[in-house]
Amino acid sequence: MNTWRWFQPISFQVIWLACVLGGNEWLFIPGLILVAHFILTPSFKNDLQILPLIFLGCALDVFFTQIGLFVFDVFPFWLMMLWVAFVLNFGHSLGFLRRLKLPWLMIIGAIGGSYAYWISWQLGAVTWPYGPILSTSVIAITWSILLPILVRGDLYFRRLGYA
Repeated sequence: MNTWRWFQPISFQVIWLACVLGGNEWLFIPGLILVAHFILTPSFKNDLQILPLIFLGCALDVFFTQIGLFVFDVFPFWLMMLWVAFVLNFGHSLGFLRRLKLPWLMIIGAIGGSYAYWISWQLGAVTWPYGPILSTSVIAITWSILLPILVRGDLYFRRLGYA
């Protein structure tokens, strides 16, 4: 269990870096780490059952791509892998979010979400045709809504016994 407490949050950071820096070419890294996650996790069933939450994040990124807020050189399969890794954090290193009130979730979502996308833009993983100010603003507003929905979705699945 002690190894897990270190493995899980560090593995997410490695997955994030591999996805953002390596894109589709480095998908084997997050793939191997996610396999290890499901082998090592103390909550295999719970982790598996909350995965439907990834569709919300993927749908949002597809929407942003369709309206031209995001532009990618090739289809970003790595972004879907990143959503899998992110959603898995709710049962582990991001579990503390479940105890926070809505205003805090909105603030954390706005800052954390926009910062992660901004770093991705800075590293060249995505192009922002509308520029950094508008893009970051739209992402911050969206994530101030999205993070509370994801956290509530995680709680919802757990209360129903699905996770």
